[in-house]
Amino acid sequence: ADHVIQNEINFTEALNKAIQIAESGQFVTFGIVPKSPHTGYGYIKQGKKIGDGYKIESFVEKPNLSDAKKFISSGKYYWNSGMFVFKASSFLDEMKKFNIEIYESCKKSMEKSSSDLGFTRIDEKEFAKCPSDSIDYALMEKTENAVVIPLDAGWSDIGSWSSLWEV
Repeated sequence: ADHVIQNEINFTEALNKAIQIAESGQFVTFGIVPKSPHTGYGYIKQGKKIGDGYKIESFVEKPNLSDAKKFISSGKYYWNSGMFVFKASSFLDEMKKFNIEIYESCKKSMEKSSSDLGFTRIDEKEFAKCPSDSIDYALMEKTENAVVIPLDAGWSDIGSWSSLWEV
C-alpha cells in the first residue's frame, strides 16, 4: 500500500466508526481532512449527516488550484483517500446492479480458481478479462449507499517523491 498513517489512535477510532456504518450495508470511505488546497487529490463533498459520517454528495476529480481553495474554505470537502470499508455481501449485491461485467469476470475467476499451499489462486485468464475500472467509478459514484467518514490521522498517500520527502 502507498498510504502512511501517523496517528494510529485516530485511525482506529475512524475505522471502528466505519465498521459500524458498514454493518448496515453502507459503503464507507475515509475523507482526509485537508490541510491545504491540493490539486493532486480527488475530493469528496459531504452531504447529509449519517451517524458518525456523511452521505457522499459527490466525487470531484483533481481540481485546479482555484477550485481546491474554494473546496477547502467551504469546509464540506475532503481529500479522497481511496480506502474503503464495506461488507462483502453488500459489495457483491451492488456490483451486480452497477457493474455486471466486473462482477461476472470476478465470479468466473473464482469458479476456475485452484488452491495451492493454503492460497486461493484465481484463474489468471478469466481475471485478465475484468474491466480495469476503479472502485470509485465502478461502484462508489453510482450507489446510493456511499458514506464518508472524516479522517485526521496524519495521512499521506506517498504518491510522489515530494510527499515521500515530507514523511
